Amino acid sequence: MQPPARPRRTSRAPGFTLVELMVVLVILGLAGVAVVLTAPGDERQLAREADTLAARLVRAQEEAILTTRAVRVTVDPEGYAFSRQNFGGWQPLQDGPFGVTTWHEGTVLAASGPDGQTTFRFDPTGAVEGGEVLLRREGGAVRVRLDDAGGVQVDAAR
Repeated sequence: MQPPARPRRTSRAPGFTLVELMVVLVILGLAGVAVVLTAPGDERQLAREADTLAARLVRAQEEAILTTRAVRVTVDPEGYAFSRQNFGGWQPLQDGPFGVTTWHEGTVLAASGPDGQTTFRFDPTGAVEGGEVLLRREGGAVRVRLDDAGGVQVDAAR
């Protein structure tokens, strides 16, 4: 006597079904939307640029004291650059944090000197000649100000 015949299984081809692939795509799409919505926006760009300028002004003052040579920071509508006094003339500084920096697109230098630029000058004793600049972007404004004691202040302009 023969054993009863077993029902034959139909083998399924290896892989994923269309439904499984669609579920994975939906999950990836939702994860992508979450990343885009939580990514930092452009609204903090103006504050970052003002903070970077302020930090580099402090660094320029330190450079003047450490090298016993005057350092000048020239701020204009395109950005800002550093130079060091060298035997009566000014030599561009480009090492480390002193490279020429351009404003990000959308940032505008709103207040500067009469010739369209502002110059901050630090002498080897730490004394300061300077003033302030006003940066604008999308309705916001930030003022970067250098006081007579060499302190840098960054605040929202009104």
